[in-house]
Amino acid sequence: MVKQERALLTRERLVRAAADAFARDGYTGSSLQDICRRAGISMGALTFHFAKKVHLARAVKEAGIAVTRHEVDRIRHAAPDPLAAVVAVTCGLVDLLARDTRVRAAQSLTNTPPVWDEAWVPEVRRLLGEAERRDLLTPTVHAETLVLLSTHLVHGAATAPRTGGRPAANLSGEFALLWDAVLEGVTARSHSY
Repeated sequence: MVKQERALLTRERLVRAAADAFARDGYTGSSLQDICRRAGISMGALTFHFAKKVHLARAVKEAGIAVTRHEVDRIRHAAPDPLAAVVAVTCGLVDLLARDTRVRAAQSLTNTPPVWDEAWVPEVRRLLGEAERRDLLTPTVHAETLVLLSTHLVHGAATAPRTGGRPAANLSGEFALLWDAVLEGVTARSHSY
């Protein structure tokens, strides 16, 4: 294996191990020694790639954000209209949070830029603005209100697996039911789902 390829694989193993640790124990609860042990990499190799823990956290966030952006782009194109796209995107994010520790870690590491919401909220805002322009929403409901609701719902779902309650696998189905209830109240009567 070429030296450069080996370095990229080492970096990726560190990012994945750090994502697992940050998603499980948070930033402050994760030690670099534990991350090295989980990755099977020496502390010297870690510091070669990431001089400080904050640099490793940034790499984890960037990886989680990249995965999120890719998933949002993939999902939104399959929806028949902007409201259906918002539902599909946010339900997809709940699934993604349940299965990818890089995404969970990016969502939880919110104190410094880049912020995970930047990977999906602008697209939700755009889709809801389009729904508003196409008169898919009742006149008393504004797109920005639904952007705020979407953000709170996704972040609430992100914390659900860690609070013990329900298994993560059930969250997407529950999330879809919540959207059904919300859409019943916010969509224009001439438009049905």
